[in-house]
Amino acid sequence: MNKKERWIIYSGFILVYLIFLCFNISVTSQWWIDNVMTIAILTLVILIIEKLEFGRVEFWLFNLAFLVHNLGTFGFYEFQWGIIAYDNLTHLFGSIVAAYIVFNFVSKRLKLKLKLKKSFTGEYKVILLFLVIASVAMLGVGVELMEFFGYNYLGLGDGILFVGSGDSTSGNAGQYLDTMGDIIMNTIGSFIGAFIYLGVKKKSFLNRAGALF
Repeated sequence: MNKKERWIIYSGFILVYLIFLCFNISVTSQWWIDNVMTIAILTLVILIIEKLEFGRVEFWLFNLAFLVHNLGTFGFYEFQWGIIAYDNLTHLFGSIVAAYIVFNFVSKRLKLKLKLKKSFTGEYKVILLFLVIASVAMLGVGVELMEFFGYNYLGLGDGILFVGSGDSTSGNAGQYLDTMGDIIMNTIGSFIGAFIYLGVKKKSFLNRAGALF
């Protein structure tokens, strides 16, 4: 992904969030806070993108994960299909993306790309796998702490900092169950994302090897 392409992708998503921002301000929804936070995070990422080892896939996934969350602007967090809620899918997809990106970053930074071509039974892969899962779990805990802060100090409202759609409003017991549900989805997603990364890299290696014969 060249510099021009990354700025085109960035500009497109920023335009979307600016539209969301204007909409939320016009309807006095606190989702504007999430929009501003997203714009700030994406701007920081585009400025240090080379240090983060983002390729085209990682950059698209990163942006899509934030878009899925910001669709809460239009009440997506109120959707539920049986026992599966949109909030569950958001945490699952976000953790899959986080695990993929963290695995990509760590493997490149530690120069483990060649080792990743070996079998999964290697000790280095097991250690790296747990490192990725632990990192994603830590990020997930950070999100839950933000929600805990909102529950205790900000009250009802829209977005990640307030108690509303996607959160339980049935007291402490409901919040406990909601938090545990989020953590479970984050854990499942981190495993899926890590194994997807391993699968993608293995397939890429096999394709390159096949081209030599």
